[in-house]
Amino acid sequence: MSRKYEIYNIYSHDGCGNRDYVATTNDVDVWLEANNERRIADGHKPESLDDFEIEEADTYIYEESA
Repeated sequence: MSRKYEIYNIYSHDGCGNRDYVATTNDVDVWLEANNERRIADGHKPESLDDFEIEEADTYIYEESA
C-alpha cells in the first residue's frame, strides 16, 4: 500500500534561461521563510515565491508489508 504526499520541487532561473534545482519541500511557505532567514543573515534581500518555479512532484511512500 502506498500513500501520496504533496511534495514540491523548487527551481530558480538565471538571467540566461537556465533552470537550477534549489530544494524539495512539503511546505513552500515554511521553506521560503527559512530560505529568507538565511538570505537576510548573509546580507541579501528576501525572496518571494514568485521568484521561483514550483512543481508538484509525484511522490509515493510505500509501507513495508508485515
